[in-house]
Amino acid sequence: MLKRLPLEKLMDLKVDYAFKQLFGNEKNKHITIIFLNAILKRTGDKRIHDICFINTEFSEEHPFMNWR
Repeated sequence: MLKRLPLEKLMDLKVDYAFKQLFGNEKNKHITIIFLNAILKRTGDKRIHDICFINTEFSEEHPFMNWR
């Protein structure tokens, strides 16, 4: 049987990559919504119910990245 490990043992959320892995993808959408509602102190009708993720990262294949 697996022991539950505290999140800080698995990843440091102060590192932007770790934060994005937890809060920045569709599979953890429910966690992100809970987090945003807690941080923004949204309750009742003002709660966030849904969000969408837009990829804003450029890969090396992107035309803007080949300016060299």
